Amino acid sequence: MRDSNPGRMIQQQMYARERRGIFRSAEGYDTIAKSSGLDPSFIKKVLHPLCVYDAPAELAARGEKDEAAYPETMHLLHLDNGDIVLGRSIYQAADFTGLRSAFFTHNYIIPSGHESGSERDYENWLHAYFADRYDIDNGTEIAELASLPIQSAAAAKFPYRSLLEQLNIGEKAFKQLLFAVMAAVGGKKKIYIALDVPIAQVSIQAKQLLALLYQSLPYAYRKQLGFITYAKEPQSRKSVHITFVEQGSLRPGDRSIEKDYTFDFVNGRIMNVDLESMDQPYLDFAWDNLGRPERADSFFQFAELMLANMGPERQIAAASYHELCVIYQIEQGNDTLYETHKSAVLRGLIDYLQPIRSLDSKLRLNDLFLSRFDYEFDRLRKGQVPEPFIADAFKEYNRIDGNNIESKLVTFFILALNNANRKNDPETAETFYTTIESSPDLSKSFFAKLLTDSRTADSLFIPFLEKKLMAAGGAQIVLQLIEQWGNVHPGLFRYELFHTLAHEQLMEKIAREHHSLAAADKILEQLRRLKDEASSGIKKQLLSHEDVELYQDLELEVYRAMLAGLDLDKLSKDQLASVEFLQHKDQIQRWNVQLQVPGHKSAAYELLTLYEWFTLPEPTAAIFNRLSSTEAERVQRIGRRLLAGQVEPAGFSRIVLAYLRSPEMETVDYAGLLEYMEQNAPDKETLYRFFQWSEKHRDFMRPRGFVPAYSKAIIGYFLKYDRNAFKKRANRKLLLNMSGTSLTAVYKQAELELSSPLAKFFRKNRKLTMFTSIMAVGIVLVIAGLLALSGKEEAKQEGAALPEVQPTTEPGVVESDTVVYAEQSPATEGQAAATSLVFLFKDAAACSRFAPGSLTIEPPGAEAIEYTELEFSPACSDDVPGNNTTDNQAGEPSQPTGSADAPTADSATPPAASNEETPDAGAAVDTGSSEKTGSANDGTSESENTAGTISEPEQSGSMEDELEGYTSRVVVRLGKQAEIPDDSIIQVGEAKYKLTVLKVVDK
Repeated sequence: MRDSNPGRMIQQQMYARERRGIFRSAEGYDTIAKSSGLDPSFIKKVLHPLCVYDAPAELAARGEKDEAAYPETMHLLHLDNGDIVLGRSIYQAADFTGLRSAFFTHNYIIPSGHESGSERDYENWLHAYFADRYDIDNGTEIAELASLPIQSAAAAKFPYRSLLEQLNIGEKAFKQLLFAVMAAVGGKKKIYIALDVPIAQVSIQAKQLLALLYQSLPYAYRKQLGFITYAKEPQSRKSVHITFVEQGSLRPGDRSIEKDYTFDFVNGRIMNVDLESMDQPYLDFAWDNLGRPERADSFFQFAELMLANMGPERQIAAASYHELCVIYQIEQGNDTLYETHKSAVLRGLIDYLQPIRSLDSKLRLNDLFLSRFDYEFDRLRKGQVPEPFIADAFKEYNRIDGNNIESKLVTFFILALNNANRKNDPETAETFYTTIESSPDLSKSFFAKLLTDSRTADSLFIPFLEKKLMAAGGAQIVLQLIEQWGNVHPGLFRYELFHTLAHEQLMEKIAREHHSLAAADKILEQLRRLKDEASSGIKKQLLSHEDVELYQDLELEVYRAMLAGLDLDKLSKDQLASVEFLQHKDQIQRWNVQLQVPGHKSAAYELLTLYEWFTLPEPTAAIFNRLSSTEAERVQRIGRRLLAGQVEPAGFSRIVLAYLRSPEMETVDYAGLLEYMEQNAPDKETLYRFFQWSEKHRDFMRPRGFVPAYSKAIIGYFLKYDRNAFKKRANRKLLLNMSGTSLTAVYKQAELELSSPLAKFFRKNRKLTMFTSIMAVGIVLVIAGLLALSGKEEAKQEGAALPEVQPTTEPGVVESDTVVYAEQSPATEGQAAATSLVFLFKDAAACSRFAPGSLTIEPPGAEAIEYTELEFSPACSDDVPGNNTTDNQAGEPSQPTGSADAPTADSATPPAASNEETPDAGAAVDTGSSEKTGSANDGTSESENTAGTISEPEQSGSMEDELEGYTSRVVVRLGKQAEIPDDSIIQVGEAKYKLTVLKVVDK
């Protein structure tokens, strides 16, 4: 702001219209003189905008030349750095030319800290002396001042109420004006005032009114208030709070000032100030003390002391002075105000006493608060019930300085609670308890005092604690409260009513939770922790056994209640596994000894057995030793339910326990076990693994193999649920490979039971079967020889042939001179499984012409499937060695013509069907039936055939005789594996063939 630090000297600046100035060489308005301490940039940015004068419209309209008729304009601003700008501008009828009007401005810049800091500095500001003109020929530098020049009339006094009457300002308007000033200093709104006085008197009357406002304002406001005593129009300026304006300039509807405070005393219109619904004690105090400046100053000094260390915002908050003026008057003995503003007073006193070291610096407030405590205590002794906010205020004071009143405050609350109870006011009593609990130190002292007397404990403590326990959200919270109160007041554990209350409330909460196992588990573990801490002295000031005994009693009660409400049929496996208290078996045994109700004991033993069953790594039948036969059956039924969804190898031993038979649990219900396994196992392979696992389990084995009842149960399983188990080669091989000697024997027996009656006959009568086979072969040879001889004789007889009988065929289906059957080729290394169709022809020429590019397979009752990616291998001749089974048996197969991938010649003769499925010339068979007949005859069974021969049961058919004469064939490979049902129609071009029923060949 200034070129150098001029200390505490006041700087001056003068501004006018002259031939030249400091900042310009031509004529015009400019600074014409300044003190050396002023910075040119400060002059231009801060002072020049304040150097202005707008002549009143009233005077300008009539061309008034008399300078005395024009009001001066004084301005005062507090800058951000604490400096004060105090100045005055006056009208000049003529400038240096004598031809035009002008104005002259004189500013004082009072540095921060220059003034004495007196709260009455405003009087000097309002009566400062200003120059009327300056001759630039005297130089552009003017002196710095040590003090502000004052007019000789500064000490003159005037009656303020008379002034207000002259200005037409009554009590209400004055209070509104004072309210607006305090709000403007602490906020952003501006105040515009139009006085009902002649224009020449505006500035004079404005300064007198300002003096009255200054006198009525607390010191903090005085140090910030800025004003302008005259302006032609309302205009917002920074740091200017009050602007007095010319009459008629406050126009209704002016949007530029619609949110500001406007006081048009000419027209009696005050805007944006409404005090009707507001309690403003300070405004009443200010009005009452207009003629008593000493009393007002006494309050201002009191307020400044009370607001020390409260922050600048609090010092210019109107609410602070409303509170403090009431407190001040109460201190002066006005108890009526205390009764009227009791809540605000006590809250305010606490607020002002809270800052650090406030008790020492604000002794007046502290003494006043203690006097209010004594006042309320006396009322309490007379049977009055204090308002909750009074109790809360005293509790807050105890936090600030508990040494003074804590003991007396405890008595205060005891009396307050007794009075509230006598007047049947439970809500107020509840607020007292809440207030006490909110202060840990007070709470400890208060309840300790209650427990020293059984009467107060019974009447005030037990009902209070009962309500808290009843309001607790669950049993665990009840225990937390018991622990909390017991730790703070260990004597509670010796109090019988406390034990009773703890029992009742804990049992009630458990009942609300339906005696669930999970809830009881948490509670028992919490009690176990509390008991251990109590035994070791953790969290206790004094070691005692009463708390341990209480926790032990509660444990047993919780255990009994849990057993009484326990429903094992609704128990889940996860719930059972998560129970922690069952791990402590010694404790469980102590509890069980104390159980008196038989149902409780049964439930306890059953629960423990189930827990061991599902948590021990390798449970044995010994877990049932503690149970009666009825209890064991019940536990096994529950166990079967829990195991139903998790039948897997890791749990096989647990499942077996569910089917042990009483009384000694030494035998197994094998049929029931396998029935359960079949119903709950995810797949059949799990059953197979169980059979394999059982070979190594003593419950299923005897020295010479399986327990007979178990073997019977396995066979019964296959007969009832898995009849196709041995028909698939891969499945049969898997079963036999994964089984031991005992299980293999059972599997073979099961396979025999599943075979056809004829197969069973041959397997049971092997010698008879061999003899019958030899006799059949002999008979066939004899018949063949006789037929050959008779054929030759018939050939010699002309006309002796019988007429040919034509078979009945379906329309469009090729006659029986062509036979079609299917071959299945299993997957080999590098090649997937595939299906081929073998076409057998009697006519070699027809065979040669047969070259299909595509074919269609139409299963019965389904849509036809077309195959286009075909490979075929023809072998068309009159002599196909495939019909010679002897060649195949000798191991010398014929090599067919066609591609290198073509099947060997021995496939030209389809294998004979079994005696159970002997087809006619036009029947068909699917791959499923072929698998069933084929897989049972492969592997290591006694019915297994040698290469190229037919098993004994299969020799009952004569398919080779039926296919005699089909000397040519074409093998058509479909390129993938296909399932071709019985009676399927094979269409090649326009020709249709019916699939022949044969045993599917596995290559």
